[in-house]
Amino acid sequence: MITLLLAIISLSLLMILHELGHFLLAKLFNVKVEGFSVGLPPKILSFKRGEVTYSLNAIPFGAFVKISEEENDQDKRSFVNQAASKKTAIFLGGVGMNFIIALLVFTLLFTIGFPKSLLPSNYLISSSSSILVKYPLPQAFLETGRFLSFVLTESLKGLKIAFGKIFTRLDVSDLLGPVGLVAITSRSFEYGWRYGIYILGLISYALAIFNLLPIPALDGGRLLFLFLGKIFKKPISQKTETWIDNITFALLMFLAVLVTIKDVRFFYLH
Repeated sequence: MITLLLAIISLSLLMILHELGHFLLAKLFNVKVEGFSVGLPPKILSFKRGEVTYSLNAIPFGAFVKISEEENDQDKRSFVNQAASKKTAIFLGGVGMNFIIALLVFTLLFTIGFPKSLLPSNYLISSSSSILVKYPLPQAFLETGRFLSFVLTESLKGLKIAFGKIFTRLDVSDLLGPVGLVAITSRSFEYGWRYGIYILGLISYALAIFNLLPIPALDGGRLLFLFLGKIFKKPISQKTETWIDNITFALLMFLAVLVTIKDVRFFYLH
């Protein structure tokens, strides 16, 4: 039960920090932020500080930042009235936060001792009889960069295979949803804190990679719309973008249901 609660809190924190990345970049560029919510509805309490309404919701999973982006809003601080460079930075704020978390986690592990048993079998390291891979801080930082590059390459290969299975036969066996993430994180902490933060580092990095995919409703999708607007010298209307996002979100939720059913059967009904 303790590791389960720790897993839920840790994963929720990753999502909160992702949204915090968007929030901080918006505030840095003086873009109007209307709300910041922690957890999923129903709402437990809320308070307003300045122009931002902060909310705490009952389900302790996830977070959401609401940035003003009404298409007809004449407020110069509205998101829609910002330069493309500022919009890009705000979109990348969440991804950047997840990447920083992964960078810190793996640099820490390579500094204090990275269990060899956690490293992929095809990841090459200098030979050592120790069960821990340990480097001085500067070398640990460089090794982290090499490790993240390796994980990125392997993740993209895995995503290609996973999407192929989804589109050809609606097979979601290679995907993990919230239930699966909680189960894996909880079990990893049972083996020790090094294992637990290793999984959290991987999940944080995976969130960064996934959110950069050019899929509507994700940060990468919004960047794609922004890029297309620049190419055609005409911004895609908020109505069109919202319509496409809603359809994509509905499809993602359908996949999420399938993945959740699969995760429950695999992790809890075996």
